[in-house]
Amino acid sequence: MGIGALYIVRSFTESPNEHQTIVFWEPHKEIYELKEFQSELQTLENQAKSKGILWFLITGTTPNWSELKAKINFLPNVSESLRSKWSLYATPSYERLFPELTKTCQTYFQSQQSSNEINRNTIQHFRHLWTHNYLKNRTSLFSNKTSFQWFQSFSGKNTSVLFVGASPGLEIDLPKIQKERNRLLIFASDTALGYLLPNGIIPDYIVSFDSGRGTNYHFLLDVPKYIPIITWLGGSSYIFELTNPKILVNTGHPLDQILEHLFLNGLGKIWPHYSNPSLNLLGMVDSLTKSIENRNFFITGVSFLAERGKSHCKGTGYERYYLPNTSRLRSLEFITKRLYSGERKGKNQKAWEEMNRKNSLSLFQFFSDAKETNFQSKKDQEHSLETFQGFPPSIAELAKWANQDHSGIIHKKTLTTWLRFSLS
Repeated sequence: MGIGALYIVRSFTESPNEHQTIVFWEPHKEIYELKEFQSELQTLENQAKSKGILWFLITGTTPNWSELKAKINFLPNVSESLRSKWSLYATPSYERLFPELTKTCQTYFQSQQSSNEINRNTIQHFRHLWTHNYLKNRTSLFSNKTSFQWFQSFSGKNTSVLFVGASPGLEIDLPKIQKERNRLLIFASDTALGYLLPNGIIPDYIVSFDSGRGTNYHFLLDVPKYIPIITWLGGSSYIFELTNPKILVNTGHPLDQILEHLFLNGLGKIWPHYSNPSLNLLGMVDSLTKSIENRNFFITGVSFLAERGKSHCKGTGYERYYLPNTSRLRSLEFITKRLYSGERKGKNQKAWEEMNRKNSLSLFQFFSDAKETNFQSKKDQEHSLETFQGFPPSIAELAKWANQDHSGIIHKKTLTTWLRFSLS
């Protein structure tokens, strides 16, 4: 993006290498309407065509990205993975000359293209850890004295579901949660445990999908051993060492797809896949409980913003994690302010947009806004958990599939290495 990028475009045109498609964006009207500028573009476009390079010019601060993506989707000899990967490069001189314009364009670009970029970054960061945890946790199911079930669905009707996140707003809603506890089916994020349990709120289910070691800190307290933990096999290895019952969800990860196939063909068991486009725990709980008829879905502790100078409510694992770094001059709020800020960005922005997308706003009710008449009495509520038990097919079965996985989420060499160690 930016007039300086013409030099880069010229370089790509003269020496194409692997660059077969070029998209050039000039948002500044006074620049792209100049005759000299248009003449230069025409010359470059003719050169590109003569060398078989596809050239796209987009102008204005808010170009039609959907139209451009549609064009790229119909290009020949372009892989599916490349069609979904977008990055924005602004030349330094352009950023210096037009800082406000550049920021506006970057914000708009991210809002239009952030979904694929976030997924790609998440996969790139976690793919090896997911593979490591998956095979380690799967092996531990055979040796640890812990019960586990394969999640199929929730069923029922007229149930008041409450998802509990860990934003500072949870502290305000606590008295109301305590009052209505017996009329709620509570799904607590692992981050919220450190505040709920000391205040006498025992959730019906704990939800934990993060694979990072930081998840361990949320469980470093006396968690009642009878509370089921809804997770997946690629989740934190620490929670698989706990004796709490595990309810394992099919996330659609390639290894989950393999198990889904083996369950159906080997045992005749259906292990359905649950998608989570918002990429957070709220979206997962929403997906898992959608089959409940006349479901009332309430949320608390969800904002994806810093509130009252804090990123999270009291008692989270972040306090235990950052405690050694705190001092009289460096408060916990100062250290954790990077977790959430006054502006939603990246995954937080995507999650919020997904939650507030068209036709879905009515699906969620903020618990602080709910009136007492919104809650069904306990006798009118019905819900049940559908699962199946039994050990998964042997790890040796996974080895047969290793060379058939080309998803890009798991590197074949990494998968093969871990299978070899698991089988030894």
